[in-house]
Amino acid sequence: MLQKRSANKKLWPNTWDVTAGGHVLAGEFGFQSILRECEEELGIKLNKNDITFIGAGVSTNIKGNIVNNHFNEYYVANKEITETKLKLQEEEVSEVRWIDKNDIIAKIKDNYNGITDKEGCWEYLIKYYEWLEKQ
Repeated sequence: MLQKRSANKKLWPNTWDVTAGGHVLAGEFGFQSILRECEEELGIKLNKNDITFIGAGVSTNIKGNIVNNHFNEYYVANKEITETKLKLQEEEVSEVRWIDKNDIIAKIKDNYNGITDKEGCWEYLIKYYEWLEKQ
């Protein structure tokens, strides 16, 4: 599932992105942040058993005068979701849609065509898909 970033976002407005993301609050672990962000942004209640850690790394994104330095943790959520029951946080998300694995890989390999150019998250997603194929 992809989410379209809200038009009022400073970075990548109106652009398709990974489904949920945000900053870790003081005292939180990374996995706790993703559980919180999924509920805040989409109304999806997850628990630790619903997510799989797939990697971590640092990133720097520069858009105009905004420099965004982060340490990132990447997770995949595995849970049945009914789109009609989602509660989108308007300040963050304007819409969501399901995308086929091959379609997202094609967008990534086509210079992030139609999606955010956050290299790290997309590259880890490809690595995760490659790992799954070997299982």
